Amino acid sequence: MSLSDSDAGSDSLAGKTENGAGKTTLAQILCGLAKQTRGHILIDGKKARAAVRRREIYYCGNDTSTQFFTASVAEELLLNTELTEESKDRARHLLKEFGLYEYRDTHPSTLSGGQKQRLAIACAIFSGRRILILDEPTSGLDGQNMRLIAERLKNEAWSGRTVLVITHDRELIESCCDNVVEVGTKPSEVQ
Repeated sequence: MSLSDSDAGSDSLAGKTENGAGKTTLAQILCGLAKQTRGHILIDGKKARAAVRRREIYYCGNDTSTQFFTASVAEELLLNTELTEESKDRARHLLKEFGLYEYRDTHPSTLSGGQKQRLAIACAIFSGRRILILDEPTSGLDGQNMRLIAERLKNEAWSGRTVLVITHDRELIESCCDNVVEVGTKPSEVQ
């Protein structure tokens, strides 16, 4: 599998599968979080070992309860970031865009499911990594926030990032994905 920036400046892909087809495992392998047993993963045409993929790819899993490590929403967003006025301004802007600014001093564990989901996606975007893999990013979101996330993911792809979305959400796919891969449990079901 090859992951790279699109020549057109936009690359977003949805992987849609039935439950149990291995989409989360595939995402974890692509990110270097699970061991691959065969084959090669390429980034910009070059074989990328797991350590390289962990640096290049941001994985936003489908269980937000295991993704947060700090005492506040703002700290979570700024984790592993050099604290400059520019980074703080970017963080404020993103928190406001995602409706989380008023919760900036709140512990992430006290957020609602939809707020946690938006924070997880904000962390992915803020990470600066070129490749984002988001597993069920609209789980727990209402229609308005799903459209907000779809628009932002589309903008991230247009700005040159590679965005891989794993989802069952047809509306999200239609809103922000350029390409769709549907995978079933049988090889003949790949479309």
